[in-house]
Amino acid sequence: SPPTKSPNQTTLVPSGAPTKSVSLEITSEFSIASAHLTKRTSSNPTTSPTLQPLDQGYAQLLQSQNNATLIRLNPIAQNIPLKRFMEWSLLNQTEQAYASDNLGYTQDSWNNPGNNTVEEWSFRDLYDSEAEGALGLGLDSEAWDCHINHYYGYWWSDLAKNGYDVYFSILGWDEDKWDNGSSEPETEGMEWDDMSEEQREAAEQVCFFRELWNGLPIPQWDV
Repeated sequence: SPPTKSPNQTTLVPSGAPTKSVSLEITSEFSIASAHLTKRTSSNPTTSPTLQPLDQGYAQLLQSQNNATLIRLNPIAQNIPLKRFMEWSLLNQTEQAYASDNLGYTQDSWNNPGNNTVEEWSFRDLYDSEAEGALGLGLDSEAWDCHINHYYGYWWSDLAKNGYDVYFSILGWDEDKWDNGSSEPETEGMEWDDMSEEQREAAEQVCFFRELWNGLPIPQWDV
């Protein structure tokens, strides 16, 4: 039977949950890559008050040059938590303690985003100690869910509630694929540059960028 996250949380790990590769680049282009993030959904749809619909005041529109598709910008994706994407050796002792003691990172898993299973959980499903570690590293619930979890811990209904389903639909996902793991879209096996401009724009709004999408270790990032 699927494991539970904690005695007072009934989050389940479905056996057919979709997985995602992860990578990153801190420039004007965003991406994420290798290391497999397994989408973990809660037994009940996520209804945390931290899940706020995109503010229309901040929502902007991008126009694809290929097909004039309008994509609303996710303001959370525009604020990259740079500390998370620093090499392990550049963290101070306190930051390394938060990462290792609270979140279970090693130097290797830190330098290779997506290789720590804690990243498979949305912020609301973290243990208290894990949430403390995330906050100690400057990752609040919004930053964690987008830049670390990439919303893979949400049910499709959660994505739709917040407007994020639009981005994943462009990447080839639908409710059946997402919630039931019936299949995965082609984009899951594509390199960043092999996706269309519209697909890359959608991936950027769920906090991916080229290095992160392509799964490059942080020391290899061109920053």
